[in-house]
Amino acid sequence: MAYGTWISLLPPIIAIILALVTKQAYLALFVGVVTGAFFMAGPHPWTAFEVLLDTMVSNVDLTIIIFLILISIVVRLMQMSGGTYAYGEWAYRNLKNKKSSLIATSLLGVLIFMDDGFNCLTVGSVMMPVTDKFKTSRAKLAYIIDATAAPVCILAPISSWAAAINSYIPENYDINGFSMFVRAIPFNFYAILTLIMVFGTSIAGFDYGLMKKYERAVENGEPDSSAGRRAGDMSETAGMKGRVIDLLLPMIFLIVLAIAAMIYTGYLNGGRTLIECFANCESAKSLVFASLMTILFCACLYLPRKVMSFKDYMECIPTGSTLMVPFMLILVLAWTLKGMIAGLGADVFISSVMQGASSAYAFIPLILFLVSVFVSFSSGTSWGTFAIMVPVTVAMLATDPQLLLIGIAACLAGGVTGDHISPISDTTIMSSSGAGCNHIDHVSSQIQYQIPVIVASAIGYIIAGFTRSFVIALPVSIIVLAIEMYVMYKKAGKKEV
Repeated sequence: MAYGTWISLLPPIIAIILALVTKQAYLALFVGVVTGAFFMAGPHPWTAFEVLLDTMVSNVDLTIIIFLILISIVVRLMQMSGGTYAYGEWAYRNLKNKKSSLIATSLLGVLIFMDDGFNCLTVGSVMMPVTDKFKTSRAKLAYIIDATAAPVCILAPISSWAAAINSYIPENYDINGFSMFVRAIPFNFYAILTLIMVFGTSIAGFDYGLMKKYERAVENGEPDSSAGRRAGDMSETAGMKGRVIDLLLPMIFLIVLAIAAMIYTGYLNGGRTLIECFANCESAKSLVFASLMTILFCACLYLPRKVMSFKDYMECIPTGSTLMVPFMLILVLAWTLKGMIAGLGADVFISSVMQGASSAYAFIPLILFLVSVFVSFSSGTSWGTFAIMVPVTVAMLATDPQLLLIGIAACLAGGVTGDHISPISDTTIMSSSGAGCNHIDHVSSQIQYQIPVIVASAIGYIIAGFTRSFVIALPVSIIVLAIEMYVMYKKAGKKEV
């Protein structure tokens, strides 16, 4: 086994290339996992199988799997109650046009800032009936969901992401992780620019590349080739007796209870202030608890009012949970591949690469950003990238507090960037699921939208490395993105929405 060398990144690279070429995510991930198993175990098939199975068992996050099952049951219940249909009818009457529906979808994505997975599944289930009626492709919906999930979470101090990043700061350094996270927000160029991009394209009303192809097809009444299967993707309801409150009340209950559970678990883990509670919370466990309670809340809301029968309510449990199986399979394979990368010593290889970059001092933020993009793209995990890159950055730049701040922001931005454009990313997978979009179609169309953001972010980190100031670097990167968007707008041609 070539531990700690470039070979540690070969399995995910193989998986990514196969996914983009064949458009078969299952095949690509399986080949990547098997390749990694043989790299770790040698040529013996049985030993490789044992390594594969052990890696899978140790890396699968059962709490997230349970959450996905429960939240898909909630989605199914809201759909079968008629609440989703009623909300779609209300939104169709009150939203003026396609542009307003896209902006409303983006705003909802910004409002759900506690957790990206929760964001992906919730925004999709609520807004898909609306965007469908205004003839928006599933690829465009998936892009909006993805672009307002991780970027919002990485900018929100009160989120599961802030808590996780706080834990990646090594304890032997005299650095307040949460304070560092908050101060790094203005330097998180990619997240800020992504939000500008998603709102800008929605307001200006233009598309380009593959997205334009999908949008034009749907607007012309042709089948949406980007559409795929999603949790709760069933058109029938239990009699259309539901009202808008049958969607809104469970959603509000779920969000409020999830926040309360995060605060409580943080308190149990030693938090005394609100910030400390979020920093110490158990977000996945809190989301499971909130989802389970919401299922019971739906029973109390629907059954006494006879919105649905007890039989229909119980049938939502198996029908809702089984529909997430295809996406859970992709997640399991992606997590296993992440474990293979760790087992092959990718963190050691990345650390050695970064040590060689220390001589280019002013360019360190740019280098950290690009390396984090590569690691996240290859591994399919932003959190795993943070776990590798943040300690390395602290060790490199601990004696220069201002550059350390910029460096950590670059790592966080790069981790989200790679996660956004990777076909093996769990967040991207859940965005595809929430929007009912073919996964590879979502990845392929989204990459074209993120390249201008990546270019503008890279320029921002070059300027930040020399000036040490977001007051200069952030406006310049915004101007660069605005110029790129204007050029694409002129080339695409204005499209009324």
